[in-house]
Amino acid sequence: MQKISLNKVSKLVSVLLVALSCNTFAQDIVKVRNLNFTSYFSKSQHIPVLVVYSLTPDMFNCSKLKGDHTVKLAEDPQLPEYSNLVNDYRTTLFEEAHMMAPNENNCDKDAYIESHYFTNVMPMPANLYKSLWEKLHEKEILKAKKYKKVKVFSGTVGRNWVIGYNHNVIVPEWCWKVIYIPSTDEYLCYQFHNIEPYNPKDNLANHKVDINTIESLAGVRFVNGVISASYVTATPNN
Repeated sequence: MQKISLNKVSKLVSVLLVALSCNTFAQDIVKVRNLNFTSYFSKSQHIPVLVVYSLTPDMFNCSKLKGDHTVKLAEDPQLPEYSNLVNDYRTTLFEEAHMMAPNENNCDKDAYIESHYFTNVMPMPANLYKSLWEKLHEKEILKAKKYKKVKVFSGTVGRNWVIGYNHNVIVPEWCWKVIYIPSTDEYLCYQFHNIEPYNPKDNLANHKVDINTIESLAGVRFVNGVISASYVTATPNN
């Protein structure tokens, strides 16, 4: 009988545990496709781990705004059991931060409403959301105007806090965003620690990283503007 060393057995067990963990994580993630964005939403964490969308000027640069600006945050009808989170954010110090900004959907009334679904929302400190995160949304719009189209990937990583009245909503340790410009094959990548103290002198340049940093942080891979991960299924625009 061939003998197997303890070292080899240990390595095999480690590989199996990693594979099992990835499979469990993938089963927890639900893909939800709305008009202008696709969300990969964690049922256990009650936040998206990834939101993907393309941005073109015709989505926000219309002569007459069609988005109803009285719309409020709401559950996603495709995932009501896990995204009915209005009460969970009410008594916290965290903002309901949109992964894709509602004003990027101004030219389509239904898309504007969908941008307020909790499948497009994560908890974020108010100072971060109202400063750098909104500036990043502005940057996306400027790039879309200049290059006619960009593709955006917005994600969360880790666990730093838990909020919630009815559910355990995870406050992720990190949030990140990648803006891909197809015409130049360029990636603009940004990474934020989601609980770090606010510095009014901070700027986006301090959070700019390379694509390898995002891939390592989030456990994803980018090739020609397409993202791959254990939970991502390949469809147009993801």
